[in-house]
Amino acid sequence: MSHRTIAALVILVMTCAAASVFASSEPHRTAATDAAGRPLDLGAIKSAPRSTDYDPAPYSAAVAGLVETLDRADVENALDRLLAPPTRFALTPDCRDLGEGLAEHLRDLGYSVEEDEFLTALGLQSLDHNGAFCCVVGAAGLIYTSTDGGASWTRRDDGARPSTLNEVAVAADDARLLSAGGAGNLLLGSRDGGLTWSTVETPLTEDGSITGLQRPGGETVYLTSWSSSGSSFLRSTDDGGAWTVHDPGFGPQPYAILGLEFIDADNGWACGYRVSGQSDIGCVARTTDGGLSWLVWSTTGRIFVNTSFADTLHGYAVCNDREAIYRTDDGGASWELCHEFNDPDDAELYEYLGDVEALSADHAVAVGYAGVVLETVDGGDTWSYLREPSTDPDVDNRIALSVLDDDRWLAAGDGALESTTDGGASWNDLLPTLGLPPAVNVFAYRAGSSGEEGPLLLAAYDTTSEDPWFDAPGADANGSGAAAVLLAAEALAGIEPERSLGFLFTSSRYLPGGFGRSAAERFIATHPDYVPRCALNPESVGYTSDSALDLYLLGNAPDEELMNALAGYAADYVPGLDIYLEYNFFPVYDIGPFMEAGVPGAYCSEYYLETDDANYRRGTIEDTRDSLNPTLVLLSARLATAYAAAESGLGGELPTVPITPYVYPNPFRPASSHTELTFAGLPPAGEVRVYSIDGELLHTGFADEGPFIDNGTPTWRHTWDAANDHGEPLSSGVYLYRVEGPDGYELGRLAIIR
Repeated sequence: MSHRTIAALVILVMTCAAASVFASSEPHRTAATDAAGRPLDLGAIKSAPRSTDYDPAPYSAAVAGLVETLDRADVENALDRLLAPPTRFALTPDCRDLGEGLAEHLRDLGYSVEEDEFLTALGLQSLDHNGAFCCVVGAAGLIYTSTDGGASWTRRDDGARPSTLNEVAVAADDARLLSAGGAGNLLLGSRDGGLTWSTVETPLTEDGSITGLQRPGGETVYLTSWSSSGSSFLRSTDDGGAWTVHDPGFGPQPYAILGLEFIDADNGWACGYRVSGQSDIGCVARTTDGGLSWLVWSTTGRIFVNTSFADTLHGYAVCNDREAIYRTDDGGASWELCHEFNDPDDAELYEYLGDVEALSADHAVAVGYAGVVLETVDGGDTWSYLREPSTDPDVDNRIALSVLDDDRWLAAGDGALESTTDGGASWNDLLPTLGLPPAVNVFAYRAGSSGEEGPLLLAAYDTTSEDPWFDAPGADANGSGAAAVLLAAEALAGIEPERSLGFLFTSSRYLPGGFGRSAAERFIATHPDYVPRCALNPESVGYTSDSALDLYLLGNAPDEELMNALAGYAADYVPGLDIYLEYNFFPVYDIGPFMEAGVPGAYCSEYYLETDDANYRRGTIEDTRDSLNPTLVLLSARLATAYAAAESGLGGELPTVPITPYVYPNPFRPASSHTELTFAGLPPAGEVRVYSIDGELLHTGFADEGPFIDNGTPTWRHTWDAANDHGEPLSSGVYLYRVEGPDGYELGRLAIIR
């Protein structure tokens, strides 16, 4: 049976139900949660900067000169580079291509660049099976089926429905009948074993998400859904042709149903929680008539995530903190805690379980955090670790489990799809066989003359789409943070610093591990010897509806010196930019792991007063390119550049390295709002020639825009509309260019994709 509600969805449901922190409200309150995923109160936003006695570093004309070289056109070009590919909320070729393009651009700027490829960001959410037929679904609408018990898999979605799929159910008596559901209350159905899928109409609105699906037999389909107004239970007996809505008995809204299981057409259980006063009460409800009526029992402690029953009496439930497992022998009327993570040395450790399967009344298996697998063979009296939590950055969370027989099991989750044929003694990694592109972290580095480590700038880069919450890895980022980091890297590219310079572009933020930290955690794990002097994480700024020139810096008491320095850099180098400081910051997002590792860090966002309801309550759910004000993004980029230059020890001189001419955006995509190409790094009046692949001269131009101190050296630019000298737009293809550089001629290729 499938009981599939992932921990990420649990966090989303609880967070939005309590305060809508992620989805729509309070963009400048940190989206911090406790172990159960509930928002923490981090205190009120300050309406004025904290008073400080920090004496900023002496003013440097060299730093000021670098900052002043950045202009609005630079911002537009950086956003063009970052926002052109339609990145999604899971790994896609566009995400991968964007990372490779960034890496190539940073190498052209003279940095040493590492590309760390990884598949752990792939989010697979739900598994179900009927005999040897198996189906798994996940983020970006991924659907895979197997006819050999999971040994091999075939992709079945066509990419046309990119919403994350949370649940899948295979009819218990007919493997041809399947249902899959997820974000936006999208429900899909298949009647041919997953070969083709069609949308199934339901009475649900698009502001919710399907959290449970069951097909106990025939054309009967049961589902649960959560939205901001609460949860619903729906029943269909004709494969989704008609639906009836029933009350699961959890009590008054709001409540959330997180898990659903039926062992036959009549006997089923729903689990989750309801809000009672200031606390949440875990609930389990049972039906014996196919969901027409329910009887609810409540626990006083943790929130149940999933249940599994061997028969109508004996079952198990898992919770999403401290590896808590409960058992029942009376059909769910009462529950007994039978396992809990209990290490006195790690009293605050957060160890969650995502799923449980009852093979019999005595034998059950649970999976969860960092690949953990637990088993009982004595009815829950004792539990043994078939696999303990791993510290390997490639091992992430298991949130779905499907047991084919005593020996053959399948597990899936964040960065995981694996099988065992020996009852959990050994596991086979199936993820590389799916043929999906890897994510890639891009790290650009330049060593300093002193040998000391200097500043780090970091941001998620594949973070935007037309539907950011569901369809983009960054979800609540709008590309402005990555643009600020990129512009700082471009401004300092030709400079030989005293301390090292580091620029980290992370991929697939929010997948997995929650709160956008997985890629940064991975970077730290794979670079144990790199400890930057300090770290700055620029974030979403630049909304067209906000004209205030202000930024919001968040950190903690140990980071006070850095935050005061940033306020000083703003005063010295970004006139008119107000800085608001907040020291009560929960270490989340990409900056969190660095702060927890002892690196002084700060998180930079846009500041709104609570009275500015239009922006303060808006969040970044509606972020698109049109929502950005490049002038405000420029301020963030100038502060990032000042920080990187000052913290790298840049003095009064600008030691430079030779610059190589380059062209951007490359590839040039008019369909993605590209309007012109820019040849940069040229001498004054430097000649530009563009040829067809067979040598025909198509365009001649000269560098007549400048000077720009792009890399510590005066350079000029030439912009071009991708038309030949007769004014005719060039067709899609690969072209050659020859440009005059400071030290001779350079040859290169550019691509046009229309």
